[in-house]
Amino acid sequence: MKFSCTPISFRSSFQKGSMNLRSFFTFCAAHGLKGVDLLDSDGYPWLWSSGETAAQCVRWAQEEGLAIAAHACGNNFAQPTAEQRRGQIALVQKAIDHAGELGAPLLRIFGGYHRHAGGDPSTKTANGLEMIFNALEQCLPHAEKRGVILALENHGCLPAHSWESKTILDHFDSPWLKALYDPANYLGNSMTEDEDPLRAYQRLKGSIAHAHFKDVAPAKLNPARRREPCVAGQGLTPLCQIIAEMVRDGYDGFCALEYEAAAIVPEMEGVPASFAFLQDARAAALLQRRMAQQL
Repeated sequence: MKFSCTPISFRSSFQKGSMNLRSFFTFCAAHGLKGVDLLDSDGYPWLWSSGETAAQCVRWAQEEGLAIAAHACGNNFAQPTAEQRRGQIALVQKAIDHAGELGAPLLRIFGGYHRHAGGDPSTKTANGLEMIFNALEQCLPHAEKRGVILALENHGCLPAHSWESKTILDHFDSPWLKALYDPANYLGNSMTEDEDPLRAYQRLKGSIAHAHFKDVAPAKLNPARRREPCVAGQGLTPLCQIIAEMVRDGYDGFCALEYEAAAIVPEMEGVPASFAFLQDARAAALLQRRMAQQL
């Protein structure tokens, strides 16, 4: 298991101008990470506001000894009109090309947004999943051509539960479509029913290409929400147990910190604290695995 960081963890710092892509690479290397995640410019223009290029990012990664672990797209295939769906397919295909330019092995994609998660009022589970199937049929050939894995995140409630993700993966049975496992999302606000993140891991573990690690707690700042982000290790997500399971199973991919609690604990405090928690949990899991192997 290797750790990376998504720029979402520093969204506020990027938007305020106190961090840019170059300093993001330096920060991640200084905190002992092995990689960085990047985000598509169409969905996340604040990340590229200084005009950085893919070639620069590749050079900075080499200078800092980091891998570009993943690229990410903010798509929504669950759109009410055919024209809108075609636009989202084109957006993902463009992001696949950008991932190829970066040398990223995979592109994080979303399926879509259910009406309960901010999507169009007409979007329910059945018609939403059908739109996702149709869109993936058109995106997968381009991903294979560019050698970029599409990593489908459990986000936006489409897919929501692990069995929905597994159904999509099994339908295509393609090495170019894998799961992005985000355990906290199974407890998040967009879920109509919570799912045990450990149970979800057991269902998806043979198909996981990348993971997002964050934590959530009962909401305090906004009573209208059930959950709010928090520093890793201070909430409801069983991250230590998940890390132990993944280490035991020999998962050797990247897990990216996705810190979203800046409104509660500032990024420059909360991100290092979250890194420290995750690194300690991994060290404990590695020790336990070594002890088990000696029995």
